[in-house]
Amino acid sequence: MQRSIHITTSTLGSCWFVLLVLMFTGCGESSTTPTSHVLRGQSPGPASSSATATATIKLGPQPCPAAVTTASYWDAIIPTQPGNTKVENVTCGNLMGVSSLQAMVAVRTSGTGAMLDVYVYNHIIDPHPSKVFALMGLYKGEAKISSYNTLLTTEVDQDSSKNKGKSDAEFVLDLSREFKWSDAAATLMPTAFPGIFPDITRYQAEDDQQAVNQGNSPWKLDATMVATNFATSLLNWPSDSSATIVSGGGQQDENAVVSVKNPKPAGGTIKLTMNRLENNTNGGIWIVTNAVSDGTAITEPDPNKPGQQISSPVAVKGKGNAFEAVIGKIFVLDHNYDQIGIGDAHTPAGIEGNGNTTFSTSVTYTSTFKNGVQDGLVVLYSYSNADGSIAAIAMSKVLLK
Repeated sequence: MQRSIHITTSTLGSCWFVLLVLMFTGCGESSTTPTSHVLRGQSPGPASSSATATATIKLGPQPCPAAVTTASYWDAIIPTQPGNTKVENVTCGNLMGVSSLQAMVAVRTSGTGAMLDVYVYNHIIDPHPSKVFALMGLYKGEAKISSYNTLLTTEVDQDSSKNKGKSDAEFVLDLSREFKWSDAAATLMPTAFPGIFPDITRYQAEDDQQAVNQGNSPWKLDATMVATNFATSLLNWPSDSSATIVSGGGQQDENAVVSVKNPKPAGGTIKLTMNRLENNTNGGIWIVTNAVSDGTAITEPDPNKPGQQISSPVAVKGKGNAFEAVIGKIFVLDHNYDQIGIGDAHTPAGIEGNGNTTFSTSVTYTSTFKNGVQDGLVVLYSYSNADGSIAAIAMSKVLLK
């Protein structure tokens, strides 16, 4: 629709002035405000800490000032030990949520384990940069700055199911962690990735995204296929389990809700909530962030707080459908989805019978990783009385101590 605009001679100068202001304001905003993508369900990251800081903060690794890129610059600051430790790489980014850059310095130790020490420095071009974070002794470790401006690390968990009993040459990197800046603590603190499947950590998810961009595992771009793979790999449901889109899930959608049905006569149904990694609708992979069945829930640990830390024994509360006072089993799963703790979900003491009811229990678990927290899950599985298959589920994403 076209509009006719009439400007009098007396107002012409004012209109040109307003027009010029609008033009320059628009140009200023488009050139300084970055596009920030996060995985829905996670609070905005450091890039949104303030309106002033947002204007100059960029996401992901950024070019370092030339003066700080060389190993020799950091040798005396850390300090390194010739013949024993060396600076392997230096990466810069807005890790603190401010416009100035911080440097992540990775230092490798020679010998068995090829241990990696990770340092983060602020005021990096000052004569004496300030160290704001250090993480030591990552077995065959690697580190990088995420596209969310967090620090990501990965290392060998020597006692995990993937590595226990193997030689040093056979070890695989299987323990990934994420650290986010905390103004209150004045350092980087552990944080949980809200994802459950196909990736339980951001390090894995970003690696998966790169692989999919190169044409690998295209099923991770299809919400129904992600849902089916969740059911078959985590719940051991048949490969012909049917997945139906409830909402979203399209090529341009950021989120999806998918229902999956076990085709067995007594098979159950689950509902999966998914989000695109970093809300990227231009080829972003689908990440399951919640999994639940009707009438089933875990209320503690709170599934709406994926960053909460738990320790053993953990108090677990929720609800489910009971049969002869039995609701199901509670499992604590580690970063490899391995069961490291198990407990029973029963109706409250003194209450017998069937039907939907609450439960409260305590579950003891033993983590194979002893040097910090890790992403994990607390899950409730209810089983079919007909064939013993998993009929209903509820999950809560946590950080395991």
